[in-house]
Amino acid sequence: MDKWVVAARLLGIGWYIGISIAGGIFLGIWLDKKFDTSILFTLVGLFLGLGVAALGSYRMISPLLKEQSSKRKEDD
Repeated sequence: MDKWVVAARLLGIGWYIGISIAGGIFLGIWLDKKFDTSILFTLVGLFLGLGVAALGSYRMISPLLKEQSSKRKEDD
């Protein structure tokens, strides 16, 4: 696989992680203001965002790793 394609995919994964975490936090802040709670929904949003980011990045990185390992086996 071309190195620019891999770089673009990794850049997309980075954006996905950032947007997932930031989205969870901003949604939590909005819910905290709406329901007049202190920091409850912000923390829930943070942990949900972290979970979504971890799961999504795993699902996006695993095909890249499988492709690299099969390429190495072909080279040997």
